[in-house]
Amino acid sequence: MADQTLYYALTISAEGTSTPAYYALTPTSNLEFSQGGVTFAPTAESLTMANFYPETLQLQAPAGSFNAAVTIVTGDSAITGRAMVSPPVDVAVVVTLYGAGGQQLGQMIIDPATDGKTFNFPVGSAQAIPRGELAGVLRGLVPAATP
Repeated sequence: MADQTLYYALTISAEGTSTPAYYALTPTSNLEFSQGGVTFAPTAESLTMANFYPETLQLQAPAGSFNAAVTIVTGDSAITGRAMVSPPVDVAVVVTLYGAGGQQLGQMIIDPATDGKTFNFPVGSAQAIPRGELAGVLRGLVPAATP
């Protein structure tokens, strides 16, 4: 990792899928995921799983909707990686990068019936989230589920 440690937030979401699917975000650049959260809004019973590792985010989401976010730790000038969906779903899957103040820095859309796509978001230190604001930014990006 570069000399300077910077923080960003990366989300993945899908609204209204008709089938369950496995989703993964895997960085290809010099970065780590440090924490995260996910909210599922299922429309049917199904296996649900969320794994947050330094090198990947893995979700097994039921049909319905979900929103997940991870904190990125890096010193690089770009956030790059791959998002995967298996099997492909019938709605768009959206990957968005956020910086200081919850500002959107980039977005990549995986079209319906597509199994994945790479992303590459240039970043700079002025856009980074201050360490003390990370938890608040994540809570804002992944609101608690309401019954």
